[in-house]
Order: sequence, then structure tokens, then C-alpha cells
Amino acid sequence: MTVDSGALAIEGHDPVSLADLERIDPDRLIFARKAVPGWRLGFDVEPPGPILWQLPAAARYGGVIDRLGLWWAAGIALVLSAVVVVGAVKGLDLVARAIPYAWEQRLGDAISGDFGEQACRAPGGQKALDGLARRLSPSGRPIRLGVVNIPIVNAVALPGGRILIFRGLIDEARSPDEVAGVLAHEIGHVEHRHVMVALLRRFGLGLLIGSGGTAAEYGQALLDARYSRAAESEADEFSMKQLLQAGISPAATAAFFRRMSKEEAGMGGPLLYLASHPPSDERRRRFEAAAASGRVSFRPALSPSQWAALRSICVGTKPLGDIDLRF
Repeated sequence: MTVDSGALAIEGHDPVSLADLERIDPDRLIFARKAVPGWRLGFDVEPPGPILWQLPAAARYGGVIDRLGLWWAAGIALVLSAVVVVGAVKGLDLVARAIPYAWEQRLGDAISGDFGEQACRAPGGQKALDGLARRLSPSGRPIRLGVVNIPIVNAVALPGGRILIFRGLIDEARSPDEVAGVLAHEIGHVEHRHVMVALLRRFGLGLLIGSGGTAAEYGQALLDARYSRAAESEADEFSMKQLLQAGISPAATAAFFRRMSKEEAGMGGPLLYLASHPPSDERRRRFEAAAASGRVSFRPALSPSQWAALRSICVGTKPLGDIDLRF
């Protein structure tokens, strides 16, 4: 038996191309011909090295991996996985930005409708809140605000520029400037389309064709949302920028986060705002730095009478009894 010009010459038989051979047993020297079903060649004794080295090696992982080598194949797979992950994230961002704003508004209305019985409607408080939103929002993008009578420290951005503030946040705040900082943060999520990205990540493209879930499930998903650190940083940067442009000191928001940070060690269920955002102490430092870099004088986010109206916006509204946000 010899190997000549890429073919295995076997005495008494026609030459067999080495390219047509494949090893079918990783433990024994048994070969088959790809083009001839049932053909087999076996060795009871290992052939000489010059012949053995040219025979096909046993496949260990699969054709492509065996040709490339395990470590090369693993490296390529890792790079491709990273590309897929980045592409998926960027793809969701592009899809979110392509969704018509009017469609978003209808979705936001459907989600907020589940809070209807807890909606606080005192006109004086709503007027004060709407005026504050206009100071904090870029021109041309309507922000629709509502307060719901739920005693937890939280606020949530919904699709279509709708934001809900829970009464507990207003009760906890010691000044309207603190509410302004949190409100501007949620407006930042709206402006950067983080809300739609979060929903697309959870429900996929079924969200766009109405097969991804119900309005209640979308609302719960946003309450449970854990935005990426990049998204939270974008929303905080937006908040600080808009506060400074509106002449509202970020120092009050820093004070709010200072109090919140003291609660984090023994955080309980009502403090949902803490659970869904970065550590409050880290955010406090950033808002303090923004206050130090801003203008010398600021003016309050609301006048005393407007703040009083906002604080009493839920008077006469039925509060939510048992707190069950899985509506």
C-alpha cells in the first residue's frame, strides 16, 4: 500500500482518492468512501507514518471545527456572539425610533387606563405639574402627566410621552425641586426612547402587531424594567441638563437621593424607585456636581401655592388598598 498523487494505492484494487475517504471510527482505523455507500477499509496494524499522516483524521467536534481547530473555532464563535448581541441591542434601538409617535401615544393611553380609579384629578395640582413639565421638556414633544393615588415612592415613563407619578413620591419629596429632578429623569427615558426599547426587549416584535401581551402586562413590564446603566446615565444626564436650563437647582434632587440611599440597606417593598435604578449615593454625587457647576442663583420649580396644590392633588381620590401592581 502506497500513497501517490493524493490517492491511496491498494494492491489488487483501483486507487482511492484521499479526498474521498473519511474516518468513521475515532478509536479504530476504519474508513469509508463518501461516494461509495457501504465501502469500508480497515487496518489491523497501524500503517507506516508516511501513509498514516495522510489519511483523514478522526472528527472530534464537527467538520468546520476540526478544519479550523478548537481554539480558533471558539474564538470566532465568541466574536460572532458579541456581534449578535450588539446588533440585537442596536437593532431594538433603531426599531424603537422608527415607531410612529402617535402609535406610542395610543399604547401609553391603554396602559395608563388601568390606573383609572386611582387617578388624581385635582385641577390646581394638575396645572402646576403640567407647567413644570413644560419647563423641563424640549419644545415640540408633548409630555402628558398624571398622578396616581398609590403610596409608593415611584414614577414610571410610559410610551407616547405619558408619565405617571405615584403619590408616595410627592409625599416623600421635601420640595418641588426634588419632584422636578425625578420628573426630568423620566422625561429623559421618553426622549431617548428607552421605554419602547424595554418593551421590545421583553415582548419582541409581537408588541407591534398586538400579539406580544396585554396593556396590563406592558404596564407591569415597565414597572419592573431594569434599564441598562447606559440608559440610566442618559436619563440622569438629561435630567441635570434640563434642570439647569430651567433654572432649578439639582442640589435638591441630590438631597432626595441622599435620603433614599439611607433606605437602601434595609429596602422594603414600597421603595420600588430604589430597586429599579442605580445606587442612590452614586446618583447623589452626580447631581451635587451638577449643582456646583451650574448658575449661582436658582428659582424654585413651583411657587408655594403651586406646591401646595400638587401636594393635595389626590385629595378626594380613592387610594389603592392592597398594593398589587400586577394589574
